[in-house]
Order: sequence, then structure tokens, then C-alpha cells
Amino acid sequence: MDEPTNDLDIATLQVLEDYLDTFPGIVIVVSHDRYFLDRVVRRIFALEDTRMVQYEGGYTDYANRKAAEGTTESTGAAATSQPKNADEETTSKNWKSGQKRKLKFTYQEQKDYESIEGEMAALEEKISALEADFSKYASDFVKLNELTQEKEAAEQQLEEKMERWMYLEDLAARIERGEEN
Repeated sequence: MDEPTNDLDIATLQVLEDYLDTFPGIVIVVSHDRYFLDRVVRRIFALEDTRMVQYEGGYTDYANRKAAEGTTESTGAAATSQPKNADEETTSKNWKSGQKRKLKFTYQEQKDYESIEGEMAALEEKISALEADFSKYASDFVKLNELTQEKEAAEQQLEEKMERWMYLEDLAARIERGEEN
């Protein structure tokens, strides 16, 4: 993938990141998007001077390692990286499980968060309309029974939406505080 985050909106970028998190194969990414690299890669291959050097982890791990070696990307200084020995080797699986990521909505959570209040309001209106119809059909047992079942189903949906809304509101507050996974 060559610069995959160029021209993507946030929702599409989240879908791509979520997909790559669960992709079982290998993907080679060329990108200047440091956040994206931190989010999805397990290994960095960097061209330093005329050598290809491998670093385990995301971009931040790469930058920290470079800083510890006494060179920085911005100065363009030559790399003094030595190959890691077996004691320093970190498998991609260990790195991925130990990495802390900023908490964020998944694509579906973001979509739900944006629409759930409107859905709850619509269900409340539907319940009110059904309750108003009770008096209109008070003498029609069959219709009254249908209205009661429809109202109970709408109330169940509303309860589920309210639980989801409470979860999403809590998650939004945690994201706002900058919590990590």
C-alpha cells in the first residue's frame, strides 16, 4: 500500500485501520502518516544511509530507538544502528499485545453514536402514538392486543438503545480523557 491514508475521510480511515488490525496476512505499507504507522504496523524497515534496517514496533518505537542511538530523523544524521541480538529481539506478537493505544470508537460505534439519540426519540414517539391508539381501539380486543405487542417490542428496542447509548456515552467520556486500551 502506497500512502493509503491520503484522501481518506476519518470514517474510512477507521474502517481501514480496523480491517488491518484483523488482517491475518502480511501488508507492506509506505506512508508518512506517523499515527497510522503506530496504529497498524508491527515492524518498520527504514532506509538509513544506503542500508535497510529493521525495527520492531510502530513509528514511535522506531523514533525512540533512533533517539536512543543518538540520531534523529530531522537531522539526517547517519544511522549507527546495529542489528539486534536475540536478547533484544521482540516478536511482533509480543509488541502488538503490549502496545498501548489511545482509546477510540470503532467505525460501528462512531456510526451508532451519531444516530442513536434520533433513533431513541423516534421509538419514544412511536410508543406515545401506540398509547394514544389504545383509547381509539379500546373495544377491539384483537387490535388492542396487536398494539400492546407492538408497544412492548418498541419498549424493548428502546431499552436496548438506551443501554447502548449509556455505553457509548461512557466510552466517549473515556476517549475525551485520553484513556488508552
